[in-house]
Amino acid sequence: MKTIIHTTRFLLRFIGFVLTFVFVLPFMIFSVLLTKLFRNHNTNEFILIYWSRLVCFICGIKVYVHGQKPKSPVLLLANHVSWLDIPIIHSLMLAGFVAKSEIKYWPILGWVTLIADTMFLQRGSAESRKGVLNQIKGRLSNGRSVAIFPEGTVTDGSYLRTFHRQLIHAAVETQTPIFPVAIKFLNADGSRNDQVGFLNNEYFITHVWRILTLPNSRVEIHCGDLLTDFDLGTRALTLQARSYVEQELLKNDYMSATNKT
Repeated sequence: MKTIIHTTRFLLRFIGFVLTFVFVLPFMIFSVLLTKLFRNHNTNEFILIYWSRLVCFICGIKVYVHGQKPKSPVLLLANHVSWLDIPIIHSLMLAGFVAKSEIKYWPILGWVTLIADTMFLQRGSAESRKGVLNQIKGRLSNGRSVAIFPEGTVTDGSYLRTFHRQLIHAAVETQTPIFPVAIKFLNADGSRNDQVGFLNNEYFITHVWRILTLPNSRVEIHCGDLLTDFDLGTRALTLQARSYVEQELLKNDYMSATNKT
């Protein structure tokens, strides 16, 4: 019986995945390009949010939001476990992401990031970091939210890395509220779902294929209070943001206290 349920679930998701990326994705890309041409930000936000919710649905992810979504532009800081973090955050609000430059060459996800105002950072390049920092400041100054994964890389979710503050300085310079967010992937019994991340450096397509085979997953987005005391400086605000995320991940033994870094 379990085998039948497992196979049926995978087939339904796979069919939904194929239909979505064959028929819905081209329409979505065309629509977003039109909204950009006519500078219709509200329609652009609507399309990308509901596209992200569709991706989450196909992947068996149900998102629950705890806390208040900000109404004003923010610099969003979140922990990072999977590429799914991007549609999960976009299902809540539209924000231009900062991502590693390699992602633009990934199939499907790369195409979406290219039209979703993603800023690409080349690792180890001070010039690239400076350019992205200027882009972030420009977008925040123009009233557009930006999202950053300040750990700089994905983890398996069992621990939290140091938050790098270089790009966060853009919020201080533009006086933009910093919005800390904790993302938690949960199994049906409330334990941490450790299957959603990349396992053994698997390829993106292999990872997507495996995600389609997994049972449904509950994802919680925990929204922290906006950080606006800019006189404290970038370092202090970064530590405050990380502290909020860490405390949320430590609740209910989601992340072991022994894995704090």
